[in-house]
Amino acid sequence: MGDAKEAGAEGPPAGAAARGGLSLLSQGESEESSAQGSALFLGGNEVKSRAVVKYSSAPPRTAFARLEEKTDLKLPPANWLRESAKLGPAGTTILGNSKKSKPFSSFGMAYDFIDSVGNDVDVVSDSENIKKLLKIPYSKSHVSMAVHRIGRTLLLDELDIQELFMRSSQTGDWTWLKEFYQRLIDQKWQRKKKSKEHWYQKAILSKFLYYSINGDGAAQPVSSTAEQQESSSSDQTNDSEGASWPAPFEMPSSVSEDPSASSQGSEPLEPSYIVGHVASAPKEQNLITLFNDGEHSQGLKNDFVRNILWTFEDIHMLVGSNMPIFGGGRYPAVSLRLRDNNKPINVLTGIDYWLDNLICNVPELVMCFHVNGIVQKYEMIKTEEIPNLENSNFSTKVIKDIAQNILSFLKSNCTKEGHTYWLFKASGSDIVKLYDLTTLCEETEDKYQNPFTMPVAILLYKVACNMMMKKNQNKKHYGTIRTLLLNCLKLLDKSRHPQPSCAFPVCHDTEERCRLVLSYVLEGLKSVDSSIKKESDLPAADPSTPIPLKYEDESSRGGPEGLEKQMALFLDKMGSLQKGNYSSQSGMIPGSWQHKMKLQLILKSSKAYYVLSDAAMSLQKYGRALRYIKLALQSHDTYCCLCTNMLSEVLLFLSQYLTLCGDIQLMLAQNANNRAAHLEEFHYQTKEDQEILHSLHRESSCQGFAWATDLSTDLESQLSVSCKCYEAANEILQFSDLKSQNPEHYVQVLKRMGNIRNEIGVFYMNQAAALQSERLVSKSVSAAEQQLWKKSFSCFEKGIHNFESIEDATNAALLLCNTGRLMRICAQAHCGAGDELKREFSPEEGLYYNKAIDYYLKALRSLGTRDIHPAVWDSVNWELSTTYFTMATLQQDYAPLSRKAQEQIEKEVSEAMMKSLKYCDVDSVSARQPLCQYRAATIHHRLASMYHSCLRNQVGDEHLRKQHRVLADLYYSKAAKLFQLLKDAPCELLRVQLERVAFAEFQMTSQNSNVGKLKTLSGALDIMVRTEHAFQLIQKELIEEFGQPKSGDAAAAADASPSLNREEVMKLLSIFESRLSFLLLQSIKLLSSTKKKTSNNIEDDTILKTNKHIYSQLLRATANKTATLLERINVIVHLLGQLAAGSAASSNAVQ
Repeated sequence: MGDAKEAGAEGPPAGAAARGGLSLLSQGESEESSAQGSALFLGGNEVKSRAVVKYSSAPPRTAFARLEEKTDLKLPPANWLRESAKLGPAGTTILGNSKKSKPFSSFGMAYDFIDSVGNDVDVVSDSENIKKLLKIPYSKSHVSMAVHRIGRTLLLDELDIQELFMRSSQTGDWTWLKEFYQRLIDQKWQRKKKSKEHWYQKAILSKFLYYSINGDGAAQPVSSTAEQQESSSSDQTNDSEGASWPAPFEMPSSVSEDPSASSQGSEPLEPSYIVGHVASAPKEQNLITLFNDGEHSQGLKNDFVRNILWTFEDIHMLVGSNMPIFGGGRYPAVSLRLRDNNKPINVLTGIDYWLDNLICNVPELVMCFHVNGIVQKYEMIKTEEIPNLENSNFSTKVIKDIAQNILSFLKSNCTKEGHTYWLFKASGSDIVKLYDLTTLCEETEDKYQNPFTMPVAILLYKVACNMMMKKNQNKKHYGTIRTLLLNCLKLLDKSRHPQPSCAFPVCHDTEERCRLVLSYVLEGLKSVDSSIKKESDLPAADPSTPIPLKYEDESSRGGPEGLEKQMALFLDKMGSLQKGNYSSQSGMIPGSWQHKMKLQLILKSSKAYYVLSDAAMSLQKYGRALRYIKLALQSHDTYCCLCTNMLSEVLLFLSQYLTLCGDIQLMLAQNANNRAAHLEEFHYQTKEDQEILHSLHRESSCQGFAWATDLSTDLESQLSVSCKCYEAANEILQFSDLKSQNPEHYVQVLKRMGNIRNEIGVFYMNQAAALQSERLVSKSVSAAEQQLWKKSFSCFEKGIHNFESIEDATNAALLLCNTGRLMRICAQAHCGAGDELKREFSPEEGLYYNKAIDYYLKALRSLGTRDIHPAVWDSVNWELSTTYFTMATLQQDYAPLSRKAQEQIEKEVSEAMMKSLKYCDVDSVSARQPLCQYRAATIHHRLASMYHSCLRNQVGDEHLRKQHRVLADLYYSKAAKLFQLLKDAPCELLRVQLERVAFAEFQMTSQNSNVGKLKTLSGALDIMVRTEHAFQLIQKELIEEFGQPKSGDAAAAADASPSLNREEVMKLLSIFESRLSFLLLQSIKLLSSTKKKTSNNIEDDTILKTNKHIYSQLLRATANKTATLLERINVIVHLLGQLAAGSAASSNAVQ
């Protein structure tokens, strides 16, 4: 803002007109200033005051000594200007003999109480400046203050124009402000010297205070030499009182590492770390320390005896005060004042005393009156009585309103953070003016001449850092932090001050923000690199030339075996980092500001790239994610080369980077179909990334993690790299006890290690199965297969150990289940060679199947109960049932009769089948229930067939034959019931029923009586009737599949059914027709024979008649060789319906 801002009041405050209130700036006055006017209104109301001492360097209060009447204060006491044990280290400061406050006094306080700046406090200032502001309506004295805004906080400092222009005359600095002052305010400016009366009053005040401490009541003259020395020193300070103004700030070339700034009353700063997001650097490397030398060279220390948090009405102020406070009155604290008895107290003095006591929370004022330096009397006044003193009465309401309106005026006009505003009221004038000196300074040749520039920049930076490092940091502060830092940068000349431009925080969860951070990081790296002296000795790099990503074919790296060597080198490097090895290529001096800054910038870049990689991972952009994590690891590799003391937090970051890298490599392995797109994204580079890499290459080759970030085209290599990333992340957690300090991350790493080892184990297992399928049956197991089994088993074993170490029972059970599957593949590989007809179940098969069973049982023991994870529990049970079933089936189909007796084989088959049934849950409703029912039905069918076969082949033991007969009938019945529950197993149901008919026919051959045979035949025909359900299912499926066929296409449509095994159905249908024809014929023969011997048997006659009719139809149907499958099934369904109806009719006739 190029123009000045001026403010005049709407009108003088009540009761202030006679004392010189502010007048309204009219439109007609000064054309140059009227366009810049802003109104400042002063009013009044009741007051509330509260003071809390935040810091004090004062010794315990000393009771003041009441001086005897007639004591001559012109004579110095013996202790004058000497240190006193009663005074402590504060010495002369407490007694008001120090120089006036320095021009940056508010900054010293702000640095010490950084938590209050920008948020909780409205004003930070010297108490003298506060008093000057509140006395404006009553005083004709000039007011000159610098105002700075940081957040909602205003910093007020005295701007001594006299001192400033004296400096300008000597050095040529500040000429722009001097010219501006003379042009707008005072064309005939000249230095105003203070009167001898001023120095006289100051001298007797000092002697009075020392007398009050001395306490002997007698004047003890000092030597005339000492008086002359003091007098001459007073004369010398006439023209140079106060702190001298420094030149525009220049940063030293090297910065001390020892932070010496005080921090009384401030909260300890804590770092924040990444896991979902990236935050600031660790506390040990906090960049705030880099500014400390600059602060102290500018005189920015907090040198007030007391720092007080003063709340005046609703205004919160951090105030510095050096007022002497004594004990010894009616209250524990009093202020001591010296007054000339010939001069009455005026309003300005009363306001001064009242405000001092309010600010310091002192309840009583003690005044000592003198005449020409001779003590006359003492008077004690309560603080609340001061506004009512004779000749100095004033309204506290007016003072309150003055404070509120001045604060409102300043806040509404001093709006730009980092700008220096000048609040000025000329002596004798009623007009308060406000100028933006920063804008005026920018119009000069050197816009960095403003001496407030560096202190304000430091304060902006410190407030931002403080917000970043608070534990309760949340996202709503990020915008504020960014604004503070941007305003800090605007104030600085990068060529003079490269350090602050390196100090930006890493933003969080979006690519846009991280890219913004990387742009700041790049600016910082450029600033650091340009300041390193040895830069000219380095080989030049072209920033526009992409740095190759060192892509290598996996064959050149030696595959997984080469990874082992690279991992060993990596772990050696990690071990050396613990010893603090330093290897910078650019020649940076360890501990220099460049070294510290570059470390911080590189760490921030690695965090930013990590966040970008994680975001790309969530978007399934795996090539981009790998590129970003590669940049993060290259940054970290450079950090490792530069770091002299690796912090555990940084090692934790590295573990997180490697964990994410392992995730990305695994996802790339599982998404090989889109490899070309991933490869393109991986090789893409922005100009910004290239320039950051060039800066990194100044310090390091950046190849420490090349083994982890190459994009391979081989699935095995990708899985191996992923595994090594997780292993490296785990190894890092072993350093510095990170494992116990970060248990959640440790658990995640071990879970990932278990998972990737499962993936690799399954990969090798599938390769072994593929080799097995390609191998001819006659050949034995190859060495390659066995090697793959060993690799797969080793991975599963390590994965199980990972999950068990973190008590992850579910995943451990899944890996045990996969190990069981591997054992089954081994068993299948050992199946008997040679002729299929001569094959027998081998001992090797039995060994591996039993090993598989052991692993499945271990998986169940790991889970404990089904409640832990029902789906996994059911899956393990199913696999266990399958293993028992497969082993039993193979023993049954390829009975090892050369090694075992038939009875032993039957016993082992029966036991295995029963165990398979045990782990096959047919009752629970689930997606797997039909499979379980089918498995159980098949087991019952196989057991029935086995006992049926035993019965056919067995001779002799009638008890055993009867037992087998009962078991066969039982299992056939169970199998038929289960198959009837299934809608997609009509052939199996038909086969079971036909075997049951065959079993009945076999029983009939051993029967001699016609009655017994008829009974068996009747039972067999009943079984035939119950097959109607199976034929109906086949019939329904045929009709639904093709619809009602047209007459001309009936044969073609019916014979083309793809969903049924036509050959199987035709075969079973032919057998069924044959057996039904046989049973009907035998029934007709037996019934006819029985009819000749007996008569009047209505039931037999009905059955005979029905059977003959059905038999006749069946013969005609089977004779038709042109009938389609569907037509033949329709006939069978029709005949079975008649047979069922005939049986029902005969039963009713008997009843």
